[in-house]
Amino acid sequence: MSAVTAAPSERLKWAGEPHALAELGLESMDVLYAPTAERIARLEPLASSRWRFPLPGTPDARGNLVGKPRALGTGWLWLTVFRGGLAELLRARCTSPRSASLAAREWNLICHLRAHGVGTPEPLLVGARGNGFVSARSFVLVRAPEDAFPLPRWLRTDGIGAERERGLVALGKTLALLVRSGVELPELQAEHVWITPSGSGECETEGPALRKNRMPGVSIVEVGGGRVRRTEDGRIARAQVGRVLAGVELEETERRRVMELAMGESGARG
Repeated sequence: MSAVTAAPSERLKWAGEPHALAELGLESMDVLYAPTAERIARLEPLASSRWRFPLPGTPDARGNLVGKPRALGTGWLWLTVFRGGLAELLRARCTSPRSASLAAREWNLICHLRAHGVGTPEPLLVGARGNGFVSARSFVLVRAPEDAFPLPRWLRTDGIGAERERGLVALGKTLALLVRSGVELPELQAEHVWITPSGSGECETEGPALRKNRMPGVSIVEVGGGRVRRTEDGRIARAQVGRVLAGVELEETERRRVMELAMGESGARG
């Protein structure tokens, strides 16, 4: 089975080795620009321009296997489709990270964050159509975080006792990495920060001590409107962290602790 062959006007980039569309359970590249339930199995809308669908072989809600797993394994994917206006596209092309499409902008921001140690969904494939200075039609495909919850929900359900303390420390350290990366996310909110409980995915052979000392995972799942700043601005960084903390119920001591971790470990000034 051959990997996807792109038309001359198709800009495609895989995060690793190229794969055939069948590995994604798809028959045509067109569906990634215009997804429909008739053409993508178990497609679910998440927002106005974002959907999710499972890789072949991913169990259904009842745990029943659906098909045979393939080279990319199992799990759910998030597909985001972009239809950019000229002004938005030119901003993406002319500011850092310079990108020829809105999907490429999201891809480049995710890769930049990951290079600086910030958790994000795993990038899989990005595509755009057109050979011009910018491409109005584009998409990005990432692996959805597994066993993770938005920060507000995690605080209500899993963020209890020692797990809460570990999670807030992990949050502060991740926000410090975000500040240090130079990425400004003006649309970042608490629900865009997802937490993976420390015991998630543990092996049966792992002892209680290892599970107790593991830190929850923290991922930034939304980078819309982001850019990489060329100069440090501690005020912008503090406001960004503040927006995340304003979206959740925390004790004042907890809020202050996370802010101190985020700003202190980042080394940001101002």
